[in-house]
Amino acid sequence: METVRDGNLEIVMAGPTGYGNNVFVVIDRSSGEAAFIDAPGEPDVNVAAAVAAGVNPAKILLTHGHFDHTPAIEALKKKFGSRLYADGAEPGLKDGQLDAAVKHGDEVKVGKLDFRVVSVPGHTPGSTAYVCGKHAFVGDTLFPGGPGRSKDNAALQQEIASITRELFVLPDDTTIWPGHGAISTIGASKQEYAVFAAKEHATDLCGDVSWLDS
Repeated sequence: METVRDGNLEIVMAGPTGYGNNVFVVIDRSSGEAAFIDAPGEPDVNVAAAVAAGVNPAKILLTHGHFDHTPAIEALKKKFGSRLYADGAEPGLKDGQLDAAVKHGDEVKVGKLDFRVVSVPGHTPGSTAYVCGKHAFVGDTLFPGGPGRSKDNAALQQEIASITRELFVLPDDTTIWPGHGAISTIGASKQEYAVFAAKEHATDLCGDVSWLDS
């Protein structure tokens, strides 16, 4: 378990869970209010991260509805009374799970901290990033080395457009907190993408794409 503090924002990172998912608890230390980013893997891992931080997260900010990011939703709702925030158009949620639909440009309060909702479709139709200061929680949209898996070339092009239009405008020293794997920065990702953008690619390119090797 790792803890990062930036002003009143504290980020607890735990896991990985069974599918390699990161578990994030974000905390406003000025008020003690907190939220989960996604609800991946085993509920116990999510609960342990919150208990270790001494908080009761009132919200779950969902980046997308894939099966590995959602299995702990009901357990966290039951344990903490957490309310689920997600793009209302995102598939994969069970009936009645969504408590608050969010859209691009909204802000979700965690205590006195504002988490800006950034729509980044491509990996899924309703993929969402949450940006607080110089920290971007991007789900499976962007990883060190490349974008998240795309089902076809149209989805890949949409995902690249989301990344370049919505994420690469953030300051270079913004930390990227992905749904799986290591953290990175916007500046490092832009440098990697420049290698990809300088090359020609097959019109059917999709799947697991690497900025450096594809």
